[in-house]
Amino acid sequence: MLINAKPIQKDKLNDQVYDQLCALLRQGEFIPGQAVRVARVAEAFGVSAMPVREALTRLQAIGVVANVSGRSLGVPSLEYDELTDLRNVRLEVEVLALKWAVENRDDAFLADLERLLDKLEAFERSNNIQGYVKANYEFHVRLYRQSKSPVLIDIIDTLWLRVSPHLYQLDRKKQYKVSNEHHSNIVKAIRAGNNERAMHHLVLDISDAYEDLMKTLFADSHQT
Repeated sequence: MLINAKPIQKDKLNDQVYDQLCALLRQGEFIPGQAVRVARVAEAFGVSAMPVREALTRLQAIGVVANVSGRSLGVPSLEYDELTDLRNVRLEVEVLALKWAVENRDDAFLADLERLLDKLEAFERSNNIQGYVKANYEFHVRLYRQSKSPVLIDIIDTLWLRVSPHLYQLDRKKQYKVSNEHHSNIVKAIRAGNNERAMHHLVLDISDAYEDLMKTLFADSHQT
């Protein structure tokens, strides 16, 4: 745990601690249902416990962490209905961001997507789980940044902070291949200026991942 943590510089300390905690959440460093050990995080960052607690409080305020053991904070293990709600909101917000991104497409945008798609395919072939999940996040963020809507991007960022720790529980070999097929089709549709087709493949990408995740987490209690 915390193998990707880096010592924090002393200027803008609280923001840097918060940003690095967010990065670690996206990289799967915190297991859902387990408490975040403030002392261990503080030691890894090279800071006192106070800015770590303040960062966790900020994350708690937006629903990313919660009480998981007594008063200890950690990534909550989400219930079926909570994951379903996250999926439904993502489908609305991220599809809208992609729609605007296609309208704002340019050569630099397409080149970035092709580069990230190459990384995703390389990580899939080498079964590099952490590399794949990080590159997947980068691919989607690059998609949505082209919407040129800071408000939408802030909303999406919070959604991804909540869901990213759970994506490491996917059926990796199967789901990464399927997801890359969707990614490739999204890029092809954007290049052709086909907004409807790009949005269709994004819906498939999000929905397929959630179906796989829900089968993994709730196989004995629900049907998707």
